[in-house]
Amino acid sequence: MSDNSKYMKAFIAEAEENLQDMNRALLELEKDPGIRELLDEMFRHAHTIKGGAASMEYKDISELAHEMETLMDRLRSQNIAPDSSVIDILFETFDLLETLVDGVAKQEEKEVEITPLTDRLKTISLAEPPLKPGTAEGVPAPVEPGKDAQGKKNFNIEIKVKLKDDCVFKSVRAFMVLKNLGKIGEIVGTVPEARDIEDEKFDRSFTVFLTTKENEENIGKAVKAVSEVDSVDILTVGRPAIKVPSLSATAQSVRVDIGHLDKLMNLVGELVIDKIRLIRIGSIHEIPELTETITHIDRLITDVQDEVMQARLVPVDMIFNRFPRMVRDLARKENKKIDLIIEGTEIEVDRTILDKISDPLIHLLRNAVDHGIESVAERKKAGKPETGSIKLTASREKEHVVIKVLDDGMGIDADRIFDMAIKKGFVTSEEGVKLNDKEKLMLICTPGLSTQEEATDVSGRGVGMDVVKTAMESLGGMLTINSEKGAGTKTVLKLPLTMAIARGLLIMVREETFIVPLANVQEIVSIQAHNVKTIKGEEAILLRGEVVPLIRLGRTMGLDPKEESKSEFDALVVEVGGKRGGLVVDRLLGQQEIVIKSLDGYLKGVKGYAGATILGDGKVAFILDVPSLV
Repeated sequence: MSDNSKYMKAFIAEAEENLQDMNRALLELEKDPGIRELLDEMFRHAHTIKGGAASMEYKDISELAHEMETLMDRLRSQNIAPDSSVIDILFETFDLLETLVDGVAKQEEKEVEITPLTDRLKTISLAEPPLKPGTAEGVPAPVEPGKDAQGKKNFNIEIKVKLKDDCVFKSVRAFMVLKNLGKIGEIVGTVPEARDIEDEKFDRSFTVFLTTKENEENIGKAVKAVSEVDSVDILTVGRPAIKVPSLSATAQSVRVDIGHLDKLMNLVGELVIDKIRLIRIGSIHEIPELTETITHIDRLITDVQDEVMQARLVPVDMIFNRFPRMVRDLARKENKKIDLIIEGTEIEVDRTILDKISDPLIHLLRNAVDHGIESVAERKKAGKPETGSIKLTASREKEHVVIKVLDDGMGIDADRIFDMAIKKGFVTSEEGVKLNDKEKLMLICTPGLSTQEEATDVSGRGVGMDVVKTAMESLGGMLTINSEKGAGTKTVLKLPLTMAIARGLLIMVREETFIVPLANVQEIVSIQAHNVKTIKGEEAILLRGEVVPLIRLGRTMGLDPKEESKSEFDALVVEVGGKRGGLVVDRLLGQQEIVIKSLDGYLKGVKGYAGATILGDGKVAFILDVPSLV
């Protein structure tokens, strides 16, 4: 490892970001190879990765990215046509680059031989004469600025850029500056010339001659948007130079390791617990000065909590951007035509939750490709377009994020699911009589249940759906499935924004205090005892025309089994995965912010409990696991 090892994290973050964008651009390029902007974008990403890898002395990555950059240069010049064989080798190069960068990230020595692939890239690139130097977008070759027919210089802005002394990726930063300036004007020339800048044959400064209508402020912003720029001098022809402050004084963002954010969230959780205790103490003693101080502390901790939670939020695009390539490869393997439509990529969710829903979404998309979308022949026979559609969307609903996977495929036969469940002994015929169509459909989430006669190496409709359901429940979310035979399937994942801190409803059952996550509660109803009905041996009520089973928490939680004799009692109507239930409680104590602590040791995995929290009086209260109760 070189002396630049301390910069490894920065290199990995930048390389992964460029690979993500490259993957997206490459997928779009496959659909429409003639778009010049995509070729330019691919070139820039390859160039950036090459420069960073060269600075860090990752020779394999640098060499492979260089050959990819060279091929993209030939494509941009239209000397080579971006046919399917070229697109395929670009995908192959991308995959190998991703493998090599992953090896650096995991500090593993990847035993990968790049020579066969670089040789193939060179063969394609050398099929036509090489391009002239300085063909990068917005980066012309001349050393001196251009002149018009009268020999007069035709630029109106001269910009001198100085990079920081400790800048590692000189050529990369310089290239990004030139790219940004190329967006707001025409670059007439550079000193040193573009090829020398690309090869890092300059110290820390370089000059750009620009023709633009933008003012000095916007020019400065374009340059300062690039990391590790120390200062910018802008000289407008006929005017004195304007000094632009160092970027270090105006940096807008920093990269923070997720581990630090986890620790910060834990500390905020402890502050919230102490805040709740202080509020309780204040209510007991009623000292004006104490009450005033507690009110101020309450507001401050709430603000800190909000800021930390915002810092943990990341756009769902962080995982959504992996799926177009996956669907593309699976569709080609299955010889199907599929369009993947993605919406709502800007929606943000807690990083921890986002990491945990990646696998469930992979299951859903693989199922949609393999057993949702029909073959071209089957779709023609059914009067459908040859190309199937899979839609992945994210949206925000109050304190939840809703992710949907929709396909226009063959749908799921609920009766077939039900018959298979009986055949395999997961339900009895007597139990089946009680199930409606939605509940029959949800049987697909039963571990080990599959409607496929033969397993495939892509997916199975029942293989993995139990994983999806379990993952949703562990996150305090909900899974619902709707499907119409022959018309398609819609799967909905409803997730909380964060798992660490939530709001809960405090309830009393016998002499014990429990907490029900407010996200699971639909409403609170007061029930008259004479309105309780017995349906097939189970207690239930009729709520606005719908039968809602009652769950006596006293009995379920193994508390005092005394007979219920109240003429009137309260119940929390909850819903999970389309199933509703009424949790009967002895007393409602009110709402409270709760810090969720996981259960370890003997209590881990005990049915009925999702975790614990500390109340204002310092006592521990269990958080009920609603999905396991309904």
